[in-house]
Amino acid sequence: TKTALPNENVLYNEREDSNHTLFCGTKILQTRYYGNEKVHAVVLRTGFLTAKGSLVRSILYPPPADFKFDQDSYKFIWILAFIAMMGLIYTIVTKSSRGLHPGDIILKALDLITIVIPPALPATMTIGKLYALNRLKKFRISCINSRVINVSGSIDCVCFDKTGTLTEDGLDMWGVVPVTDGQLGLPVKDVSQMPITMLKQGMACCHSLTLIDGVLSGDPLDVKMFESTGWIFEEPEMADTSKYDLLVPATVKPPNKISDNSEPSLEIGIIHQYQFSSKLQRMSVITRKLGTKELVVYCKGSPEMLQSLCIPNTVPSNLISILQEYTEQGYRVIALGCKVLDETNYVHVQKMRRNEIEKDFEFCGLIVLENRLKPQTTGIINMLKGAQIKVVMVTGDNILTALSVAKECGIIEAGEAVVEVIAEEGTLKIPHRVYYTCGGITGTARNNFSNGMADCEIGGKLTSPYRLAVSGKSWGVIREHMPELIPKLAVRGAVFARMSSDQKQQLIQELQQLGYYVAMCGDGANDCGALKAAHAGISLSEAESSVASPFTSAVANISCVPRVIREGRAALTTSFGVFKFMILYSMMEFSSTIILYSIDSNLTDFEFLFIDICLVVHFAFFFGRNKAYSGPLVAQAPLTSLISLIPILSILLQVIAMATIQFISFTLVHTYPWFEKFQFVAATYYISYENYSVFSVSQFQYIIMAFIFSQGKPYREPIYTNKIFFTSICLMTVVCTYITVYPAQWIVDFLQLRFPPDIQFPLVVLGLAVVNFVISTFLEMFIVQYLIFKKCRNLRRNVSKSRRKYLLIDKALDNNTKWPPISKPHSCVMNTILSETNFNNSEGHVNLGFKQDSPKNVTKFQTKL
Repeated sequence: TKTALPNENVLYNEREDSNHTLFCGTKILQTRYYGNEKVHAVVLRTGFLTAKGSLVRSILYPPPADFKFDQDSYKFIWILAFIAMMGLIYTIVTKSSRGLHPGDIILKALDLITIVIPPALPATMTIGKLYALNRLKKFRISCINSRVINVSGSIDCVCFDKTGTLTEDGLDMWGVVPVTDGQLGLPVKDVSQMPITMLKQGMACCHSLTLIDGVLSGDPLDVKMFESTGWIFEEPEMADTSKYDLLVPATVKPPNKISDNSEPSLEIGIIHQYQFSSKLQRMSVITRKLGTKELVVYCKGSPEMLQSLCIPNTVPSNLISILQEYTEQGYRVIALGCKVLDETNYVHVQKMRRNEIEKDFEFCGLIVLENRLKPQTTGIINMLKGAQIKVVMVTGDNILTALSVAKECGIIEAGEAVVEVIAEEGTLKIPHRVYYTCGGITGTARNNFSNGMADCEIGGKLTSPYRLAVSGKSWGVIREHMPELIPKLAVRGAVFARMSSDQKQQLIQELQQLGYYVAMCGDGANDCGALKAAHAGISLSEAESSVASPFTSAVANISCVPRVIREGRAALTTSFGVFKFMILYSMMEFSSTIILYSIDSNLTDFEFLFIDICLVVHFAFFFGRNKAYSGPLVAQAPLTSLISLIPILSILLQVIAMATIQFISFTLVHTYPWFEKFQFVAATYYISYENYSVFSVSQFQYIIMAFIFSQGKPYREPIYTNKIFFTSICLMTVVCTYITVYPAQWIVDFLQLRFPPDIQFPLVVLGLAVVNFVISTFLEMFIVQYLIFKKCRNLRRNVSKSRRKYLLIDKALDNNTKWPPISKPHSCVMNTILSETNFNNSEGHVNLGFKQDSPKNVTKFQTKL
């Protein structure tokens, strides 16, 4: 035979047997068993192989953050090492020419390496992330990998799950649409007041609910559906462990006040359940009315699935139009069917296969539920789009429902045309085809919508900005057979619906390959792969998705996304500032040392100690206390590369200015009549006027660098809001002024200064410090930050040479008026999809109206069983 033989040796499959899997942390509330045969559980994984173990391992051994700032910082160390080697060679050559002792020469030369390459650099680089981490905790956002905080400051694309993220986690019952005379009739909002029909009985029976401590528990959708009927759910009053010995473990019945007189004792027993399967997209139950032998099967699932399982002449002719009407308004729609079994012997029914029972149903009607937007969603989406951050919806839900929500929350703006991409997989004779259909919903209100063409015509071009909508099925076909279209879909795509967990992860990776810094925000098990793949994964759940996500928000709405971006930008700006401060610190000490080496002098040990402790470490520690900017998010993200024009030019200009001021001070002191040239006495004797002239002016330079590199808005609050840092700057300015102008004798002795005999030169040093402050502020604030960063950056941007591929693709799409070629009107979309449904196949189909990402709800319920 050419058919693969089934593998009978497989005892457990993680995907297929997920309904029977217990996880670490599961609370067992109920067990049922026959007689004395208790329930057995088999251990599958231990240690790091478990979900909790993988979380612990990710905390202990976080993966390296592939971030350009970290990579460039290592490259900068090599640049510093090269400078240190040049200084080392200069020291050896000059001191050897003056006949100094070789041991002293080697010691002085090696000193330059510790000066140029600051040992405190790695520690100071973590300060910004440390403060950001503490601030995030105050907003109830936890982070298990602090290295991702800097990366989140570069985010320019955010992908959102829909259900539970953009919309409320639970569902609310909207109403039902019963079948009347072969047509779907008017909707009924109050289900409890409906007459007792097969539709109402099915809603009361077709679920997997149970009573736990007297509370109705189960899938939230099932709970809402059953509660809307007003019926009563009962289970036998006996030990839970004996319930599987009963033929009818649960019964449902209407309340007495609405029971028909003809059936005063109407009571339906649920004999058997076929659990919901994400593959089959349906569930069913076998029931029996009290006092009869008749067995009735009820089945609920996606409308197109039920359509394929029902007798064709019972399917309403207006199903397509009614279904499209409700799904386009954002409602969640499921269908219900029923049939009477010919076989009344339950023992025989137990031997029948599921697909033998789940067929030839009579279509009863539609159940309509609504999933409301969270109050914060629209405002946050508008905030992100105002900062020119690309916003994408990635959901497992129906594409029409997803489009409705996208328009309602602002992901798709008014005036933007929606082009749905539909891919059909070909055969040996028929090639793969892609259709681009334009139109859909125009308007955002649920009570004000229309269908039809919008800003486009078949075979024509779009006359307005457009966004793409893609289903998971089309994504899979295109990715496998037409991968050249994937970059276009990723750049212009706004809604990706019916996406599986693997497909969500694929989309994230495609966006990253195009140069986006991607954040993913979700709350379900279906989002774990995407959360882990993203540069910054933000989970709104403390359950499954938090294991894979570096960020977890205890507040279950998307307000955490701009907060993470704000803190990331603040941390990234702090890292840049601290890095430049530490580099300038080493360069200023290097400059001071080289100048003094020219006369065989140097800074004294206590001068080095004063600079390192009181000026450098002190400032670096409080540098990151500036809070993230509370104003609007700006479109321009902070720099991510140290090896680029702006940071290198900033450092270079400051080094030139600082070294020049030090050299001027060193030269001026020689012009005074009281000046005495330094005479070499011993290897550790450095007391001289030259030493005072260089040290006194250099101590102000560290304060100046700390001030100008502590950047405020638009990424951080102004420097004066960092009260400790600002106070320390003011205090150290007073201290350094005191040391320069009129120090106490014990300070002179401690620092080993040779103070000038008159006050004129100390005042000149103060003047040089003021000039240094003005020049450094002008160079950094005007030349670097304003003129080059803000004004010239856009002029220098060459899209064709950019490393971000999405810029080139977006520009090409703007210039290409022939793509996408509109090939089908939107009204054909539903017909196309439904026509692909094989009425003879009951093994599972793509589901438009049923909730694909409901496994997260099922999982949450199962962990309580």
